Amino acid sequence: ERNIEKFGRKMIEYNQKAVYRSMLPVRRAVSDLILSTQDPLVMAKNSAEQNAFLQQVVEENNLVTLCDIYILGGIVAYIYGRYELAAALVQKRYELEKNMSRRSEEH
Repeated sequence: ERNIEKFGRKMIEYNQKAVYRSMLPVRRAVSDLILSTQDPLVMAKNSAEQNAFLQQVVEENNLVTLCDIYILGGIVAYIYGRYELAAALVQKRYELEKNMSRRSEEH
């Protein structure tokens, strides 16, 4: 994870913020897979970080990144057998994509 953070800092240093931001959902999913734990403190910290990132993406109205979060989060949830969560994330992604296509039809 330190290498991922170092890579992210370099991207920001070289003014590649858009690419860095688009990489964050993948980073989160990989981190969830690598650092899988049943430790409640680690789970709470990861959940707080995920919620903060999700809130930021929603506030920025970054629909592509939001869609990526739902897709990757659903995959990770399926891998860990959290089928209800995975189904809910897939449904959210479906609704988001449906709304996105409606907006594009309006313009």
